[in-house]
Amino acid sequence: MIKTIKELLIEWWVENTTTRMPLPTIYTYEVNVDGKIIHIESMSRSRMYVHYKARRKYPTAKYIRVINQTKTY
Repeated sequence: MIKTIKELLIEWWVENTTTRMPLPTIYTYEVNVDGKIIHIESMSRSRMYVHYKARRKYPTAKYIRVINQTKTY
């Protein structure tokens, strides 16, 4: 099958302009907040960021500790 120049240009343009974006990774952490275990999801792998999110969610908590990462999806 012979393709016209227009068809070839359209195929080339579509192939070069579509980018494959990576899927976001979500990390789930167990956090101890005043003796109670809660789960916090984060797009960042940093434990300090999870601690910051827990502090923002529970501003009056006296004790916050990130225990471990439970799952990644």
